[in-house]
Amino acid sequence: MAHALIGDLVATSRLTIYLLRDVQEPDDAIGSGKSPSIAPLDPASNISGKFYFTSRPATAPAWATYVNPILSTPLSTVFSSSASGLLILKSGGRFFAFTFGYGRGFLDPTKIEHQFGLRVALNRIDASQIRSMDTKTFEDMVVTRSTQASKSTDLPTFGLDVSRDILRAVTGEPRNTKMAKRLSGSDALVISSDLPPKDLPSLCVELLAAFKESTYKTDFAWIDHLALISDKTTIDALDFLVEQQLVVGDTSNSHMAMPEVIDWADVDAFTIGGTRKEEYDDLDLDDYLVRLGSATADITISRLKGRHVSVRFSRSSDFDSRWTVYQCLITEQRLKSKLHVLIEGRWFAVSDSLVSQVDDFANGLPRSTTGLISSFVGEVEAEYNDRLAQSAPQDLLLLDAKIKRPGGAASGIELCDVLASTGEFIHVKRKSRSSTLSHLFAQGTISATTFLGDGFFRDEIRKMIVSDTNEPETTAWLELVPEANAKVERAKYSASFVVIANSTKSGTDWLPFFSKLNLMQNGKQLINLGFRVSISRVDAQ
Repeated sequence: MAHALIGDLVATSRLTIYLLRDVQEPDDAIGSGKSPSIAPLDPASNISGKFYFTSRPATAPAWATYVNPILSTPLSTVFSSSASGLLILKSGGRFFAFTFGYGRGFLDPTKIEHQFGLRVALNRIDASQIRSMDTKTFEDMVVTRSTQASKSTDLPTFGLDVSRDILRAVTGEPRNTKMAKRLSGSDALVISSDLPPKDLPSLCVELLAAFKESTYKTDFAWIDHLALISDKTTIDALDFLVEQQLVVGDTSNSHMAMPEVIDWADVDAFTIGGTRKEEYDDLDLDDYLVRLGSATADITISRLKGRHVSVRFSRSSDFDSRWTVYQCLITEQRLKSKLHVLIEGRWFAVSDSLVSQVDDFANGLPRSTTGLISSFVGEVEAEYNDRLAQSAPQDLLLLDAKIKRPGGAASGIELCDVLASTGEFIHVKRKSRSSTLSHLFAQGTISATTFLGDGFFRDEIRKMIVSDTNEPETTAWLELVPEANAKVERAKYSASFVVIANSTKSGTDWLPFFSKLNLMQNGKQLINLGFRVSISRVDAQ
């Protein structure tokens, strides 16, 4: 939105600001294949830079074309158009970009300083005056969450888990409102300002100083659990590891995910560069490598950065190029014993303290006390659970898919897949590259919490036991599930997580780091409830 002059006053404008890197002159920041028009800056402005713009002629919107066939008189005067602007200026020894309309599309994404807006916002925002936070949790899948408060409030209100939630964007009120009344930061910083354009260079100097501060550590030090890697040598070494794995079809450490939030209800299909115009229902790395066939041998990081991932929305017949394959890769790699993760095309180093905490917890868990059996290759979880229960019918009770509804609940909960006479709630999951273990660990916490706190739920389980078992086993199983008003002896129970996965790795290293982190979070909750917790892996033979 441009400034509107009213006498000597300047109307408040919404400014979207990026800090650029590896730029020697404004044209260096323009993306390949982009050719916007250029409007020279007035020398009297004393601003060093360039202004780029483009406008599209007015056309009939897609919705008008859609409804015309049912109208007695087709719409002939309904048109829409768009204009985009980009101001690149130099201040404080760095280049900054101010985008207007769709001006961001002119920029080369590799020239944008990541987390500039986030750092500025965190260094300036009052931690008790936050309005919204966008987080991502990276596991075997990406969970994106945007949380807004009806009024400015403090950090605990947003329910963040500071050990595993990655902060992507924040909006709040600054401690000093001279710069702006509200700041929103991610890669870009968004502010509302009444500064005239000639004062933008001085604003940039102030923003650069705020970017370099470490004030955020007072209230937001936890964001350093993931440190952005900028060293080219380290990045090249990590990229090489990924490249070598994908060339041979090894996806044990990697998968694909959309790097931004998109409404799935609006997604029709994807295309991925390198496989011509083949359509995908989802972004699946294994599927992609299969379709590449022998061309997997030619995979390079350079090619992955040049191959585009496009989306066709249900409202359009065209594919919209959104990201590169590289930006959609999620992978974990260890380099010189340090854990690194690739997220949205950026490498992060996971803090050693967090890695140590997670590994110590996971490796400290015992295995199940139940005599587990191996799975058959291709066997689905339901078949495995049935065979496991039949392997010791007097000691194991099959509860897989026996969904019972807690009192007043709209949906049901599964107590566990198999109940052991020792009080083990056994939860089973086959680890595949297209599924996540987060549901497995969450299931353990939810079922234990419901079992302890909801007598109606326990009575429903008891009814099922009576109908599905025979004496004397019925009485024995009922002793494990107290009636609604009876006391629950928590020490009798344990949550046992069983994962079907082939691996030669020792300890719990067969679990991806973020899965282990999720296990730790749920495991601690279970332990606080009085449950014992175990983690076991069984082979598929």
